[in-house]
Amino acid sequence: MSLPIALDTNLLARLVTNDDPQQALQVADLIDASAACFVPITVVLELEWVLRGAYKLAPPAVIQAFEGLMDITQLHLEQEDLVRQALELHRHGLDFADALHLLRSEGCATFKSFDRSLEQLAAALGIQPAVQRP
Repeated sequence: MSLPIALDTNLLARLVTNDDPQQALQVADLIDASAACFVPITVVLELEWVLRGAYKLAPPAVIQAFEGLMDITQLHLEQEDLVRQALELHRHGLDFADALHLLRSEGCATFKSFDRSLEQLAAALGIQPAVQRP
């Protein structure tokens, strides 16, 4: 059994946006030829930031992009269940990174932040741990 190959943000950005069709095809071929591809959670976080910031994609388009990636049989996102939960919270208005931060803080008493809108939205969504200002 061969080891999986890990993919960087720039490969997935090319695949999702097709902004460079030749590179997008190269990435698609790489994934198709691989038994397994691994996407670290750090790449997931960076990809969302790149799609939102550099490519100016709206949250529904970002969510659709991730759902499309997760449909690829050979592609395995680290903590995929957590990513799915974060996407669902993002669908309800929470920033994707904030959703990951909160979900990864499960088991903590509180999540301290100066972000008042995060505090209010997390409370409205009933997310634990509760977000509180220091």
